[in-house]
Amino acid sequence: MAEPITARQLTILQVVAKHPDVVRDHLVKAGATDADLAYLERHDLIRERAIGRYRVSHMGQEVLKRSL
Repeated sequence: MAEPITARQLTILQVVAKHPDVVRDHLVKAGATDADLAYLERHDLIRERAIGRYRVSHMGQEVLKRSL
């Protein structure tokens, strides 16, 4: 069974969607933990493009659509 996404992880996903190529340091300063980012990457909701910069994947966009 898949782990459910937490409210904090959903917020991080929304931030990454709103600000493509956001720097990892900005996410950590905003309250993201390494575990949150690892979860989102492991479930292919975000992808690291350039080193330390994240974008939402297609699957992440679908999760955002369903969360509305």
